[in-house]
Amino acid sequence: MSEVVVLSDSNESVSSIELTQKRRNDNENKKSFDDSDSSEFELPEVQFDYDFDKDNVGESHNVISNINNSPVFNTCALSSRSNDKESRKQTLPNTTSDSDEENINVQKRKKPVGKRNKNQLNEEKLKKRDQLTRDRALKTIAAKRLKNLRPGECMKFVEVVLDEGIENSAAFAVIINTLMEANVQYSINTELISNSITWKRNVEHSYVNEDNQICTVSDIERVNQILLIWNWDKAVTEVEAGSFSASISSIKSLLPNSNIILVIFEIEDYFAYHKKGAGKGKAKTQAGKTGDQDFKNFPEISRRRLESCLNEVQIIAGCSSRLINSRHDLALMVYQCTKAIAETPYKLEKNKGLSNKFDWYVMGDNKNTVKVDKDGNGLKRLWQQQLRQFNLSSLEIAEAICSVYPSPANLVEAYMNCTDDEGINLLKDIPIRRAAGPLTTARRVGPELSKKIYLMFTSRDGESVLN
Repeated sequence: MSEVVVLSDSNESVSSIELTQKRRNDNENKKSFDDSDSSEFELPEVQFDYDFDKDNVGESHNVISNINNSPVFNTCALSSRSNDKESRKQTLPNTTSDSDEENINVQKRKKPVGKRNKNQLNEEKLKKRDQLTRDRALKTIAAKRLKNLRPGECMKFVEVVLDEGIENSAAFAVIINTLMEANVQYSINTELISNSITWKRNVEHSYVNEDNQICTVSDIERVNQILLIWNWDKAVTEVEAGSFSASISSIKSLLPNSNIILVIFEIEDYFAYHKKGAGKGKAKTQAGKTGDQDFKNFPEISRRRLESCLNEVQIIAGCSSRLINSRHDLALMVYQCTKAIAETPYKLEKNKGLSNKFDWYVMGDNKNTVKVDKDGNGLKRLWQQQLRQFNLSSLEIAEAICSVYPSPANLVEAYMNCTDDEGINLLKDIPIRRAAGPLTTARRVGPELSKKIYLMFTSRDGESVLN
């Protein structure tokens, strides 16, 4: 090859020129290499026919096998497989590292959830279920208790205990029939006090055990009430002997916590007999109806003397008394006492909420109420209604006071600016117009009502009496 001398006017060095020449030679070599490669790896043309017969299937297989067996195809396949293996080797470590990072992140996310184990969650669910079942059981117990206290239902838990001595009374059969008709339980026993009637109450105590089951325990409770039945002859003998008060006091000492009710039976026939005379008129027939009693064999006492003895035992022993002359009236009294004793717990429970209320407050009183809306309409009528609650007050008086003092605040302000004497007489001279026209009559509020209203708005003692 001949040497080529390049002349240049530029300031470039010889080395840079040599580098550019080398680059040109390399590019020419690459082009020639690429052309030779393309010529070496030329693939044979394969014709693909879409319409083929079954007989041509074998030929197509032969063509494909020839292509697979060709050296050009094998070298290409080997080079592609080697390249795939190298790419897989390069990508495998990256994929494994990514999957490890993802697993670590998932574990980190699951860590706070794992603090509450399944056992703890199950225990909390069980506790909630137990609490719900316990609350339901307590509500059931409360509802059952209220149901047992209601009138009509409470009679099932009361038992009447009669002394054996009442069997000799003429009213015994009527008393038993009355109790049976009312479905009241009764029993006949030998009591500490003869001719007496007492009561027992069956009290149920319910509670919830550890298994949240309702358990009921029944308890028999003695009622602190005793009904003492004296026949007329017993009462006359005690009054005549002067031991009436002592007998009642001895019974009270035996039962200090019991309230005694004394019933004197058929004493009216005794008084009627002595009033009209022995063996005369209607008194004799009435005595014959009660068992042919002979009033002559007993001393005569006056009604006033008996009443004085009854007043004495009421003051000393707190014994109430009643005179009954009819068997049906006596049986009715026994039933009424039984009903009152049975309904006592219900009434006490009902009035428990009113213990802190005022004595004059009436529950559920909606008579003569005044409606006041959000705009204040009705306040004047309400003020008039409040003034009408005083005794000696009326609608005309309330309207007259409202015309001078349209609101309670105005009246209280007037009371604050005057003395006690002036405040008591502040409203007494307010005129009241009762009609219109020639028949008009004029009157005034008066000092009595004026004093009541003044005490109502100025008194600091809630128990002071207005009258």
